[in-house]
Amino acid sequence: MNDSARTVTRHYARAGSLAQRLLDIAHGLARDDRLTVDDLAPLDQFHMRGAEATVEFAEMVKPQPGTVCVDLGCGIGGPARWLAINCGVEVLGLDLTESYCHDAAALTAAVGLAGQARFACADATRLPLAEDSVDLVWTQHAAMNVPDKAAMYREVYRVLKRGGRLALHDIMAGPDGPPHFPVPWARGPEGSFLLPSGEVRRLLAEAGLSELVWHDHTADALAWVHRRRAALQAGEPRPPGPHLFLGEAFQDMAANLGRSLEDGRITVHMALLQKP
Repeated sequence: MNDSARTVTRHYARAGSLAQRLLDIAHGLARDDRLTVDDLAPLDQFHMRGAEATVEFAEMVKPQPGTVCVDLGCGIGGPARWLAINCGVEVLGLDLTESYCHDAAALTAAVGLAGQARFACADATRLPLAEDSVDLVWTQHAAMNVPDKAAMYREVYRVLKRGGRLALHDIMAGPDGPPHFPVPWARGPEGSFLLPSGEVRRLLAEAGLSELVWHDHTADALAWVHRRRAALQAGEPRPPGPHLFLGEAFQDMAANLGRSLEDGRITVHMALLQKP
């Protein structure tokens, strides 16, 4: 593991094992004793707009039942579980942070989906998968931590079947400077590797992937930030979220995320590409 990878994994593993803490909170939120994917959804979606964005993303991608999907940079498995239960796909979640993979497996077993979603520790630039073996690569807010995006996209191309698709939901560099640190994906610039959307699109094309859809969702993300901020200022309780088990440090990171959006330092995009 190189220095950049160690910086990234230290950042995410800093809070230790999360599964039991998250399960304790989720049981307190659940309507009955049996936990569901929906009970975990407010807590386990580590990307902007949370489960709302995952649902919107899936409506764009339309994963087909029975297909093989890789969730690249799966975190603790929120989207993977959502895809397994709502779209009927077989999901393999891959993440660089080993503790996240263990947490993802424990949470998936807790909602009875261990047979539909599996997890393994892997580097996005060296995928442990055969060529032409995957129907869909799904990734949400992962590429910010990948220094060599060209290698990542070449690997995605390699493992996709002919006609297979890459579904991408990522934060990218804005025109007005680097983000305000710390942010949820990095404590400082040594762990953050953002590129402008135009550069990302060029690298995807050079990897051989054909662009089907590209949407700039920066305005949607900014509206979400403003709605949440206005609700808190109006005295409404903070909705359940990762701050419940990641603490005040995460709240500071989330605040900087909002500032970075407002100041034009980051942008948010959803895209769908295909291996011809």
